[in-house]
Amino acid sequence: MAKRIMFKVEKGRVLVPVGEPCSFGCRYCYTRGGEVGLSRVDPEEVLTQFYAFARGASFETIQFGYDGDPFANPARGLAMLQRLSLLGKHVNFSTKGHINETGLAVLAEIQHQMQLRHTTLSTLVSLSCWDSASIVEPHTPSPIERIRTVASIKSLNIPVFIAVRPILPHIPDSEYVRLITEVLLAKCDGFILGPLYVDDRGQFARFIPSNMLRQTPCRKTVVSWSAHAPTWTRYEDEARLHRLAAVIEKKGGRVFFSSADAMADIIQRSVVA
Repeated sequence: MAKRIMFKVEKGRVLVPVGEPCSFGCRYCYTRGGEVGLSRVDPEEVLTQFYAFARGASFETIQFGYDGDPFANPARGLAMLQRLSLLGKHVNFSTKGHINETGLAVLAEIQHQMQLRHTTLSTLVSLSCWDSASIVEPHTPSPIERIRTVASIKSLNIPVFIAVRPILPHIPDSEYVRLITEVLLAKCDGFILGPLYVDDRGQFARFIPSNMLRQTPCRKTVVSWSAHAPTWTRYEDEARLHRLAAVIEKKGGRVFFSSADAMADIIQRSVVA
């Protein structure tokens, strides 16, 4: 019997899973417990179930990669991305991975074919810290490598957003300012700032000093973007969030507080163009 995959339209977009665990092992990762997606699903099964959902749903954008990273296994990710790009929707994929020349060539072809259909391809590259990355994201390409990925994708004229999420309570503002400065040199299209989510077991936050976690404003909430709708604790210091947003804007960057809003901006800009 096929495993049932859940989909949900939120703000005009649908999240589509990779269906395979990510090998990067970031310490704050919320995908390892299975609350937001099935841990192992054949890619053909993911696509078949999504096609069935898409026939009866109204949405503008496909966002690929919330349960894992498409470029942790590039061959699988690119093959799925190619299939998703044929549906006449705008497509975004998220990654922390390194994309080599072969992958870039495939992305260039996907972008070309999508432009013929008057749809857009865009990217989210995730960076949650800078100097602390070797501890917090120990098996992930370094921030410098991810900045090179940003530059490579930008060279194809594919929009790239930087997802600075979760903003971690124990990472100093100075480290985020360094991250912002380095990213802006790569000419990204905007920053998406986001909170830290923690389940009842606290498994996504055990590496954060408990006193710093206690000092961070938090609330229990249903995770609205997830079709699985888990109830997690959302840690978010809004004063700090807006302080970092002000730094970005002062340096000439653009700020979003939701990836759905960033995707809507891309669509709007493509219509105007």
